[in-house]
Amino acid sequence: MPGLNGQVLLFLCHSLFFHVGLLGIADILLNFYLVSIGMDAETIGVLQSLPRLSGFLIGLPIGWLANRVGNRRVIALSTAGIALSVAATAFTQALPLLALSRFCWGACFGANQVVKPPFMVTLTDRSEHTAQFSYHNLVSMLAVALGSALGGYLPLLVSGLLALDGGGGLRPERMPPAYQGGIIIAALIILLSALPVLALSGAASPADGSGEDSAAARRAHSFREVPWRALIRLAFPLFVFGISGGWTFPFFNLIFRDLFGISDSAIGGVIGLGWLLMGLMPLLNPVWERRWGRAGALTALMTASAAAFAGFSLAQALALAVGFYVAAIGLRNTMQPLFQPLLMNALPPAYRNLASSIGLALWNIGWFAATLSYGWLHGALGHRGIMLLVAAFVLLNGLTVRLTARRGA
Repeated sequence: MPGLNGQVLLFLCHSLFFHVGLLGIADILLNFYLVSIGMDAETIGVLQSLPRLSGFLIGLPIGWLANRVGNRRVIALSTAGIALSVAATAFTQALPLLALSRFCWGACFGANQVVKPPFMVTLTDRSEHTAQFSYHNLVSMLAVALGSALGGYLPLLVSGLLALDGGGGLRPERMPPAYQGGIIIAALIILLSALPVLALSGAASPADGSGEDSAAARRAHSFREVPWRALIRLAFPLFVFGISGGWTFPFFNLIFRDLFGISDSAIGGVIGLGWLLMGLMPLLNPVWERRWGRAGALTALMTASAAAFAGFSLAQALALAVGFYVAAIGLRNTMQPLFQPLLMNALPPAYRNLASSIGLALWNIGWFAATLSYGWLHGALGHRGIMLLVAAFVLLNGLTVRLTARRGA
C-alpha cells in the first residue's frame, strides 16, 4: 500500500505502544493519582501546565541538537526519558519532585515531537507522505482510545495482583499504590516503544535524498545563515491551530455538561466518538490532496470544519450538537497529517528540524494563550460564543495555510 513499507510499519509499532502508554494510560491515571494523594485542583493545574512550559523551552535547542546527533537517536533517547519521567511520578508524593518529573516529562515529549516529522519523511517517497502521515494519525488516535480504556481498568488489575482490596473492593487508603502500579506499567510500555525505533535505519528517502544521515541535515548553521523569516512564515498556521485547540479540547467535557446537562459517562462516550472520527477522517487526505493539493485541501477542510463548529455553537438538540462536534474535530484533525509533510517538503533537509521546532513553539504559544483566556471569554461570551470564535479561527487557519504555503503546494 502507498505510504507503507517495513520502515513505516516499525515506526507505527513504536507509535502504537508510545501512545497507549503515554497519552492513554499515563494521562488518564496521573490526575487520579494526584487526587488520591490529596492534591487540590489548583496544584494539579500547575503540575499539568509544567510540560507545556518545558516543551516550549526545549523547542529550538533540540532542533539544533538533532541536526548534530541525528533524529533517530533523539527519538529513542527522548522516549526513554519520557518513560523515566512517567515512572518517577509514581515513586514520590513530594510536590517539588512531582513538579520536576512533570517538567522533565514535557521537555522529553517536546523533543520527541520536534524530530518525528522530519524523521518520518525520510521513510517513504515524497509522493507517499500524505498517506503515511494519515496512517500514523489513525494508529495514534486509536492507541490513545485503547490506552484510555486500559488506564481505567489497570488500577483494579493492580489492586488484585497486589491483594490491596482485601476482597472487598479497592479501599480509599489503598488507591495510591494501585495508581502507582498502573503508572509504572505505562512507563514500561513507553520504554518498550523505543525498541522499534532502534531497529529503524533512518535511511534516506530515494525521492528527495533527505535522509537523517545526509550531510546537509547534519551541517551546523550560524544564526545568520538560517532563513528565520521563511521558517516562521511557513510554520505560522500552527500558531492559529494551537489557538483553536486551546479553546476546545481542554473544555469539551465542561461544554457538554453545562449546555446539555448529560452525565460524565455519557460525556466520555461522546468524547470517545470524537477521537474515533479524528482517527478515521484523515484517511481520506490522499483523496483530497490529489483533487486540490495539500494547501488547497487544507483550506477546504478547515472551511468545512469551521462551518461544523458554527453549527455546534448554534445546535440546541444534543444529537445535532454531537453530530456537529464529531464532524468539526474530525475535519480539523486533518490539519496535522496534511500540514506536516507540506511543511517538511517545502524546506531543504538542513532546516526541517528547525522548522519543526518553530512550529511546536508557535503551537504551544497559541494553545497557552487560548487556555488562559477561556475563563474571561466564557464570562463575556459563554460557551456558544466561544465556539463561534473557534469557527472563525479554524477558518483563519485554512486561509493562513493557503497564504503561507509555497506556490504549487
